[in-house]
Amino acid sequence: MNYSVTRYCTLCEADDFVASCVDVPKFLGFCRECRNYGNNWMCPPFDFDPLDIWRSYGKVRLYGLRMTPEGECGGENSAMECAREIIIKEKRGLTDELLEEEKKIPGSLSFFAGSCELCPVCAKTTSEPCRFPARARHSIEALGADVSIALKKYLGLDILWIRDDKLPEYLTLAAALLLPR
Repeated sequence: MNYSVTRYCTLCEADDFVASCVDVPKFLGFCRECRNYGNNWMCPPFDFDPLDIWRSYGKVRLYGLRMTPEGECGGENSAMECAREIIIKEKRGLTDELLEEEKKIPGSLSFFAGSCELCPVCAKTTSEPCRFPARARHSIEALGADVSIALKKYLGLDILWIRDDKLPEYLTLAAALLLPR
């Protein structure tokens, strides 16, 4: 499926971001409903307080990608399948970009869009250590960020949803790079 991508990026104070966009208990509740809960090293439950991570950084560079489909889904593909194809491709590119930014900025840490998908089955399910600790990162949502609020407040973007098996006007991804104090 053809689509266009519009990129957004802004820098904000970590304290303001946490105060207005992070609600760990609320998002932990959502995470409990996900199949990755307890089955993915980058997803809850954690042996640390996510707020400790957020609070140890000075700035948040928030990234938003808006992917606008051009036309309808093709063939037998459902809107969900088309959306997943677009999102996976763009998520990979954004992940690579964030990891490169981490290399350039000592002490920075990236939070990816959505759950970690580096492995078809996470090693946590077999009680093994993460296979790719140098590349694996938590998602912005897994650490309690409300991306709907963050995207609206800092980038002026709304998240639109698939309805009646029809793609919305656009799809959205959010990720972040935390910068040292």
